[in-house]
Amino acid sequence: MAGLINELLNILKDQTKSYDELLVLSREKRRVIIENDVDMLSKITQAENSIIGQTQKAENRRIEVMGDIATVLGQNKDELTLTKLAELIKDQDEHDELVASGKALKATLDELKSENDRNSVLIQSSLDYIDFTVNLVRQAATASDPYINQRKSTPGEDKGFFDKSR
Repeated sequence: MAGLINELLNILKDQTKSYDELLVLSREKRRVIIENDVDMLSKITQAENSIIGQTQKAENRRIEVMGDIATVLGQNKDELTLTKLAELIKDQDEHDELVASGKALKATLDELKSENDRNSVLIQSSLDYIDFTVNLVRQAATASDPYINQRKSTPGEDKGFFDKSR
């Protein structure tokens, strides 16, 4: 049992480290979005995707280990959470470390979510501004084009001197 708990602790530490790396990239992404550096944004996104792949593997392993722990403890694997596990092992040496690891991971995830929400707002604002600018240019181009004949003509009516057929 202690071996499974230690393996879980190692996985939680790895996940926290990976999410900390994503947090650093997310903060850098905010700066890059503000500076409108598309090339750097692309590089950051590639780095994020690599880390996300690692975190997904760690998450799958965590789920597997939690399932093994649930089996050993006679618990339903779908209902066993870190909090419940901490309650079940409160008399063991790993209890305090498990609680601390869980809190650290949650704090990092909360901060990452907040940073990602800010970045989403910045990206949406940029897209709205681009859309506004394109519409403004489009309206200005059609309104000020002197070569567009605004007058509607009826069939058989001469449109202008150059439109007459000879």
